[in-house]
Amino acid sequence: MAPRKGRPTSPVANAANGMGELAEYLRAARRKRGLTRGELASKLGCSITTVQRAEGGKIPPARDTVHGYIRVCVLDHVQAEALWNKAVSFYRGRVPRSYTQAPRPDLVRTADELGAALARVWEQNGRPSTREMERRAEGRYKETRAPLSRSTAERISRRKSLPGSQRTLHAYLVACEVPEAKFPMWVQAWGRVQGRRQAVRERERREARRVIQRQAPEAKDRMREAGLIPLDKYRGPVAPWSARHILCDTVSRFRFRSVLEGSAHCPVCNELLPPVESEGRQPQRL
Repeated sequence: MAPRKGRPTSPVANAANGMGELAEYLRAARRKRGLTRGELASKLGCSITTVQRAEGGKIPPARDTVHGYIRVCVLDHVQAEALWNKAVSFYRGRVPRSYTQAPRPDLVRTADELGAALARVWEQNGRPSTREMERRAEGRYKETRAPLSRSTAERISRRKSLPGSQRTLHAYLVACEVPEAKFPMWVQAWGRVQGRRQAVRERERREARRVIQRQAPEAKDRMREAGLIPLDKYRGPVAPWSARHILCDTVSRFRFRSVLEGSAHCPVCNELLPPVESEGRQPQRL
């Protein structure tokens, strides 16, 4: 029985331009080595789809994919790089560039500005895939675990989050092929943003403490109305609050919000605490 033949290869798209020229070059190199698309994909450590796209001519392959062809098919490095640059230049000229509006790193002050600036360097690098970004970071940090996962690269490049550490920032810049000489400028921008965010969080904590202090006297009165004698400081409506239940003379912990809502009960005597409404006053939502 004759072996079943694979599906015939489709003709190269855009054969007359730089992308088609690169695709024809890669396809011819694979055939010269006597490899099928599946065999080449196995040697490159990628999927067959990646090989098909590289030889399709519709979009330039990733640079790492071309380097894989150079290694496996023993191609001339200079010629392959020149064809890849020609294909990328043609593609970028055909696809309108629409870069995120962002200030230079030395002018970044806020989290939004830093997120926009990081998204912009990704766009200027040709919008590499998260797989390629992870591979670039792994190549730079071979001695340790890659600090940039695909999910992290996706969140940063799409402005969903910021780097959580300087190491992650460095890895992202490596993945976007930012010159290392510019890293200190980016680190300073990241530090300014982190400082501002920390200052905002500290102001919010101070304001929350002031609110709790203002609420404390009334909260203690409401607890007594419910038959409880507070034994420590009021720390907010949902924080456990030690108090003595007058009816059974035992100490337990209660949440003030539950007392206000009339759903609190003593865990010792299982007595439901009375509502804190008195003289027509409605419980305050704290």
